[in-house]
Amino acid sequence: MKDFNDIQNLWNQQETKPLPDVTQIIAKSKKDKQDFTNKIIVQTTILALTLPCLLWIGSIIDFKKTTSYIGLTLMFCCVFIFSAIRLYQIIRLKKMDVTAEPQINLQKLEQYYSFQKLVSTKITAIYFIVMNIAFGFYFIEVMAPMSALLKATVLIAYVAWMLFAFFYLGKKQKAKEYARIQHLIDTLKEIEKNYEK
Repeated sequence: MKDFNDIQNLWNQQETKPLPDVTQIIAKSKKDKQDFTNKIIVQTTILALTLPCLLWIGSIIDFKKTTSYIGLTLMFCCVFIFSAIRLYQIIRLKKMDVTAEPQINLQKLEQYYSFQKLVSTKITAIYFIVMNIAFGFYFIEVMAPMSALLKATVLIAYVAWMLFAFFYLGKKQKAKEYARIQHLIDTLKEIEKNYEK
């Protein structure tokens, strides 16, 4: 009988852990979603602001070579298309209602996550390649009057910065975006696990 009393005492000593408050989880989920959306809005706004700058450069500078205009046109197209893709992402995020049924929300968020992976990998790589080709065309005329040493210095600095931006900064940015989306997915899974019974 002593064993039974020990088990009963042990059972009584264990605290029942209350379920987390769903309103707190939803509030945090809304805040996380809004923070992520705001970050993409800032990035898209900065991208979109470069469009009038590119038009302004093309209109005030009288370039002698067609390659400069080809470079500017490629830059404009790249920035415009990438801004449109980011705007599409913002619209998709804004349409997600974290208070809706968790299963539906989870499915939408996982689809968004797949699209985000496509943007972060293939689309960003294409953007990077085309933008660098555009800068190559632009540099033909801009760097023509420079000395060989200055050309080499500028090109080395440019290539070093591009490699650093793509392989280091880009990788960190991707990891942050993936982590934010994964956090939202985990939050929805928690809601579904605890409250959809």
